[in-house]
Amino acid sequence: MHIAGKSNRLADALSRMHQKDEDETPKLTPLISPDAFLNVFEAGDPRTVKHEVIEAQVRHQSTMEQWEKTLPIEKDEELRRTTWRDKKGRLIVPLDDALKRRIFREYHDHWGTGHLGHDETIRKVQNNYFWPLQKAWIDQYVKGCIICQQNKNLMHVTKTPLYKITMLENAPPFTQIMMDLITGLPLLQGYDAILTIVDHGCSRGAIFLPCKSTITGPQIAQLCYKHVYPWFGLSTKVISDRDPCFTSHFGRTLAKELGIT
Repeated sequence: MHIAGKSNRLADALSRMHQKDEDETPKLTPLISPDAFLNVFEAGDPRTVKHEVIEAQVRHQSTMEQWEKTLPIEKDEELRRTTWRDKKGRLIVPLDDALKRRIFREYHDHWGTGHLGHDETIRKVQNNYFWPLQKAWIDQYVKGCIICQQNKNLMHVTKTPLYKITMLENAPPFTQIMMDLITGLPLLQGYDAILTIVDHGCSRGAIFLPCKSTITGPQIAQLCYKHVYPWFGLSTKVISDRDPCFTSHFGRTLAKELGIT
């Protein structure tokens, strides 16, 4: 039964295929010149990285034989020359930093690879090569790549370093104080929290006042007026982790106790 195209919106893909004539043959037209692609050489070609790794294994044969006793690698003598590979068939790279940098010029630095990140570079290199402490070496190489540092955005936000709170020289004790509450304590004589008042000046002293965890800003101001003001006077700066509402209530109550209008 024929269905109109405007009402057959979910038509099967086969019903929309282009019917080619029997004489029509597809023409392949390359959009990119073959010169733009990397040349792929045979494994025995001296221009390949694999050939350089095999040559380095021959130069460091004593090291490879020593690794064979401690690492999960084995000697492969099926090819025309002896090579060392691991259980996954990856070539073992000897202790040769110049050879490792040669590998990374192909897997990381080359414009065709695009200077991949740490994880992707490790994945690509580990598909073909292995050497002891490989991840740490790759991590240091990627971190030291100047092109990556200049062009890639920092995706991980760095932590802000601790900043030492500044203090005026020769300031009297408790001129600048910090207040905080220690809550969640066992109930004792009706109190389950402690108000701590710490001096940031020369004394570095602390005052501990028992209170309740439900204490409010005006009540904290009364404790400061009773236990701090008679001994040290009015503080010029008070630091706390409370919200602006607490600061407003604290300031209003303290000004009321001091008779400030």
